[in-house]
Amino acid sequence: MAIGSARSAMTPNRFFDMISLSRSLSSILFTSVISNATCQNFSTSSVEGTLLVSQERGLGKITINRPKALNAKNCEMVEAAHQALEEFVKRKEAAAVLTDSSGDKAFCAGGDIRDIRQAVLDTSYRKNPPTNHRVARVFQAEYSLMCDIVNCPIPYISLCNGIWMGFGVGFAVHGDVRVVTENTTFAMPENMIGLWPDVGFARVAAKTTPGAVGLYLALTGGRLKSPEDLLYAGLGTHYVPSAQLPALRASLGKPLDRQADKQQGLEQILTRLAPHTEQVDASSAQLAHDQAAIDYCFKSALDYKAAGMSAAQAVLKILTTLKEVADSAQAEQDRDFAKNAMESIQAACPTSLCLTLHHYAQVHMDTQSQGPLSSMYNLMKQEYCGATRMVSRHDFLDGVRAMMLDKDKSPKWDPRDLVAVTDEELESIVDPMPADLELAWKEQVLL
Repeated sequence: MAIGSARSAMTPNRFFDMISLSRSLSSILFTSVISNATCQNFSTSSVEGTLLVSQERGLGKITINRPKALNAKNCEMVEAAHQALEEFVKRKEAAAVLTDSSGDKAFCAGGDIRDIRQAVLDTSYRKNPPTNHRVARVFQAEYSLMCDIVNCPIPYISLCNGIWMGFGVGFAVHGDVRVVTENTTFAMPENMIGLWPDVGFARVAAKTTPGAVGLYLALTGGRLKSPEDLLYAGLGTHYVPSAQLPALRASLGKPLDRQADKQQGLEQILTRLAPHTEQVDASSAQLAHDQAAIDYCFKSALDYKAAGMSAAQAVLKILTTLKEVADSAQAEQDRDFAKNAMESIQAACPTSLCLTLHHYAQVHMDTQSQGPLSSMYNLMKQEYCGATRMVSRHDFLDGVRAMMLDKDKSPKWDPRDLVAVTDEELESIVDPMPADLELAWKEQVLL
């Protein structure tokens, strides 16, 4: 569903057309550029490298350099970015980390979905992938990096110019400063290919986005494409016009001193950022207008268990409420909102929808009560279970085929209907793994 200053009619199918035409999720392997040199500038700047890493004047920089592929990242690039982040922190010379991208079309369009699919087809597994399986390697890399971003002891800044979705969201949204521009387009459309919106977005939905906006974006794959919407949702922290980005980069590149207290370091960054930002009226966001309808249709689903419902019943109730709004709302904007949301949900994978609600509701509850999933590591452990198991299922394999390979836009979901998805099946997808197979992350690695 399209959200923004100009509401468009782009469907999930057309959205994936845009991505696949750009080859952003291709299975071609790329070489990351990282040197083991001990000098501060420990990476070359070759235009052939897909990940450019450097450190200069106290600023560690990680630049995704695949503009022709909308800066999508494969496993090797994620591992290299994680290594760079660890190096910046451990060397002590870096006062802050800047994540950026080449080109003006995309910050990061996601991960290498085709590569994951091929890895499953090449070597299938019953429930849990062995630690040497490429699927395990991909998600170990992604989710360990998310944990370290949350725990990064120095300011972490991202310039999210252009398409910002999937893994790209996780690469930035858990940091301290998230600059958006008039070109930024946010989306989490994983339910449309039989996966689910992961990379810790459930944490953002519970802690940052207002009301049920996070759940709404997760279930519908809704796009946000205006600075007002991005700041209203809390996904962006600052708006900088894209024409100002070169000047901002230059300002951030002036000498920085590492501070013992992260907040003091962040104040350095915010002082550099301030001259380049422009104020936007978040209250004028389309999301602000839609907030009441979003909460009316989606918010009660976060407490579906307390209401004695299953996840499938709760998603069906959302659809029923959306139809009520689509049929009876007085304002045309409200009717359009409900129709578009309904269309997106009906096109998505039933199991993915139910798993999304199951997971997001649990994270919402634990965030309020300081339960287990309020910990980023525990959250990522559960998402590791869910992601590695979802990609091995028929829904993901056929969803990627239908949306990105054959492009017939007719995935054959199994089961086809929401009513056939049981809570027992959802629990089995996120059941804890044996200790020797679960997500491995050491909390002190950056300290």
